[in-house]
Amino acid sequence: MVSANILCLNLIVIISVFSEADGYYTYRTIECHFGSWDLTDIDYIRTYNFNKFEYMRYNSTVGKFVGSNQYGRSKAEALNRNTDYLKQLKQDVDKYCRNNSKTEISSILEKTVKPEVHVKIIKEGNGKTPTVLMCSAYDFYPKQIKLTWLKDNEPVTSDVTTEELANGDWYHQIHSQLEYIPKSGEKISCKVEHASFDKPMISGLDPPEPMPESEIIEIAVGASGLGVGIILAASGLIFYMIRTKGQWEKTLLNTKIHQVCRL
Repeated sequence: MVSANILCLNLIVIISVFSEADGYYTYRTIECHFGSWDLTDIDYIRTYNFNKFEYMRYNSTVGKFVGSNQYGRSKAEALNRNTDYLKQLKQDVDKYCRNNSKTEISSILEKTVKPEVHVKIIKEGNGKTPTVLMCSAYDFYPKQIKLTWLKDNEPVTSDVTTEELANGDWYHQIHSQLEYIPKSGEKISCKVEHASFDKPMISGLDPPEPMPESEIIEIAVGASGLGVGIILAASGLIFYMIRTKGQWEKTLLNTKIHQVCRL
């Protein structure tokens, strides 16, 4: 069942105003009600109000005016005697309702925008404390959407919290958190159902985000510095070993010469 109202404020007449609290207002509204896409059951409704009180109404299905109080009934009887005016109102069903409703359906009700879905770990567990996953859907339209956590393709309903937000630009976002203790070989995924999909979309964990370029540069610089340090340390060790070996050989030679001289 499709339901839509097109509400147009056609007339506001201020009869008298003594202050903001003591003003008197009369106004008329035009509404279009329909329950099917082909608009065959559309109703054209005009309401006449005084200070928020509806005193008379016209309904295209009924085909005449109906009053709610003595003044409204008197007014309705007078208008119902005007057959030309009633014929004109019948024509307004197409003029106001069908033409405008077709535009509204095509531009609003039939418009769909697919969500961008991400599944991430927002808190790592340690075996005793639970891991927290977040399934997020961004920038979708219309608002109606359903997120379901799956554990080995079976729905999960416990330890799940969901928050819906409006972007303020006709688009929406939704976030669902799941707390669970990971088990070996277990598969966790998020199923998204939306009017923009032909069938539900199932998303697993997002791949790890690439490391920022600044961090890559820092690691490269650090690795380069470490490499230079290792080279310098190795060079120093080799120099020390060569120098120590030379001094040891010189000392050994002097000792042998001294022993020969004593003989």
